[in-house]
Amino acid sequence: MVGSHAARLWWWFLRADCLEFLACPDCLGKLALRDEPQEHDAPRAETTPAQDDHLMTATLQCHACRREFPIRDGVPRLLPKSQDRSDLREETATRFGYEWTRFSQFDPAEETASMATWLRPRSLSDFKDLTVLDVGCGMGRHAVIAAAAGVRRLVGIDLGQAVDAAFANTRHLEEVTIIQADIYHPPLADGVFDAAFSLGVLHHLPDPKRGFATIAPKVRPGGWVHLWLYGREGNAWIVHFVNGIRRITSRMPLGLLYFLSAALTVPLFTAAKTLYRIPGLGKALPYHPYIAWLGRFGFKKIHAIVFDHALTPVAHYLSREEAEEVVNLEGWTISELEHSRGMSWGITVRKHAAPAQETARHG
Repeated sequence: MVGSHAARLWWWFLRADCLEFLACPDCLGKLALRDEPQEHDAPRAETTPAQDDHLMTATLQCHACRREFPIRDGVPRLLPKSQDRSDLREETATRFGYEWTRFSQFDPAEETASMATWLRPRSLSDFKDLTVLDVGCGMGRHAVIAAAAGVRRLVGIDLGQAVDAAFANTRHLEEVTIIQADIYHPPLADGVFDAAFSLGVLHHLPDPKRGFATIAPKVRPGGWVHLWLYGREGNAWIVHFVNGIRRITSRMPLGLLYFLSAALTVPLFTAAKTLYRIPGLGKALPYHPYIAWLGRFGFKKIHAIVFDHALTPVAHYLSREEAEEVVNLEGWTISELEHSRGMSWGITVRKHAAPAQETARHG
């Protein structure tokens, strides 16, 4: 069996109660740190802790189907079998992984302001004392901010190598655990989260509604999910022009696209800092709410946004009806909906309470 010291390190790595959140992505069986190998077993990486007690290398095993999953570089890699993965989603994850590795350093004040906008009509204070799922955590910026807002526990999942940047940005936070996982096959137990959020992620899936449907069971009755999605209303120029350009840029080598997007950022940054701030003129210019919002940030942040728009092979711009259809799932009700900055949707849906909870509420 694994020695008591390694077991203690494992317990610390999973933040004491986080193991109960995880499940096999194939059969939803419980996961545990695997026993020491027997003579007939294939060689495996030795269980290796870091000085800060993170378990950097080990193996998890499903109690039900016995499939094994590695912990590598401190991150559990809980991916589904190859037949349940797709080239398109893998390519999308690879390109976003490059982005979040390249832009892994961030200004906390800037990102807090961004996240507060994307969460509307909810607020950061709504996370206090909750167990929260961050769906598409990227390089961990939102996990860091949610931890500062007082989450009790947060699990962040992402499909690509962005999880390595997320782990580096959050490993000092006892509240946060980062998992490499597929949104379509989340390796999470059902009903264990009080809330979940996904900011700017589902609209990059081939099927955004399926993304919501796979995450929904992970939230307890009475809990909520908040999504931020690209809107079609107010984005005609992007829908009819930028989408055509994206068919080219999404195939570009990532290094070339990085420098091209930096060049494109220069006029946008200049306009946001000058023309869009001129009284009278600024509000008359196209996309004023959005570009004026961009003007609050530095060049690096705006560059990341331009790069983000150009790199992905999939981007859905959803009408209000389409956004509502994404979360149209039995047992869920839209509680809040906002057309943010005239070009996107902030939408919160709440899971119906269990019958016993309803009786207690109205009894």
